[in-house]
Amino acid sequence: MTRIAVVGAGAMARVHARSCLNLPEVEVTWVADEDGARAEALAAEVGARATTRVEEAVGAADVDAIVIAVPTPSHRPVTELAATHGKHVFCEKPIARTVEDAEAMVAACRRSGVRLMIGHVVRFFPEYVRIHELVRDGAIGQVGLVRASRLNQTPGTQRPWYTDLERSGGLIVDMMIHDLDTLRWYFGEVERLFAHGLSYTPYQPRTDYALAVLRFTNGVIAHVEASWAHARFRTAIEVAGEYGTIRHDSQVSAAIRLERTVPPEPGEGAYVLGSTLTEGPYQVELRHFLACLRDGTPFLVEGEEAIRALELALAVLDSVRTGQPMHFIDGRPARQEAAR
Repeated sequence: MTRIAVVGAGAMARVHARSCLNLPEVEVTWVADEDGARAEALAAEVGARATTRVEEAVGAADVDAIVIAVPTPSHRPVTELAATHGKHVFCEKPIARTVEDAEAMVAACRRSGVRLMIGHVVRFFPEYVRIHELVRDGAIGQVGLVRASRLNQTPGTQRPWYTDLERSGGLIVDMMIHDLDTLRWYFGEVERLFAHGLSYTPYQPRTDYALAVLRFTNGVIAHVEASWAHARFRTAIEVAGEYGTIRHDSQVSAAIRLERTVPPEPGEGAYVLGSTLTEGPYQVELRHFLACLRDGTPFLVEGEEAIRALELALAVLDSVRTGQPMHFIDGRPARQEAAR
């Protein structure tokens, strides 16, 4: 049995705490949040103790691991606190607002001999997992072009830190990073990107939009769109290759469609691949975290992986700000400022 302290009691903290209720191998023992009433409410729901003092929960004897679901600027101090107390860490994405903070988090966990996983949950959505498998197995041959979109409402004034570029990185670092991480998982390293958007305009506090074009070292071109200017949340991805196209649209009931444009093998043709979702991806993600803690296998998203995704997101933000393309050498930014 792994005993968990959830740090945070907001929307994502509630998702993770409730997911733990469905996992027999885990018990939530503490909930910590600066809002005492909110901490008490979530703790009562999951049968845990509540506190407004993060150190009380993180340092408790009946805690083996920490789930961090607080605003991005707090990821580093809470992770370093957990590492000091010898507790394993699952931290919501993005890993941090700056590469410096992210690297400090990885180093702190390494020094203390604890493990760090970052919650890039799209890698656990069955549709995106299946697309990864199809691409890996050559179902559509060499991939040429990808279009990915992630559209939502603006976070609004109730959660102002989301739209604060200095604190969160805004739309690009908070939301587009999902698809940047997923595409890097699919296709490897990026060598060049160029982006446009509203992040550095007067519109940004009320609405935001960004479009990035990425070229991967294997030749794949990807168009990645993110928006906080739509009425409701939805995602889509289209992967075009030499033998056909794979499509997923969250608004379509058939989760994935594969259409082959070459003569099919016997008994094969254009076909629809429906979703096989049996449990929520956030629950699958935590199950993976716990399983890897037990058997010592690598996490799907180690801290170093999350740093690469953050670097991509920051490069997109830089391109929007400067109007210039960003270049990479061996997957790392060729020119990256220390603070943005």
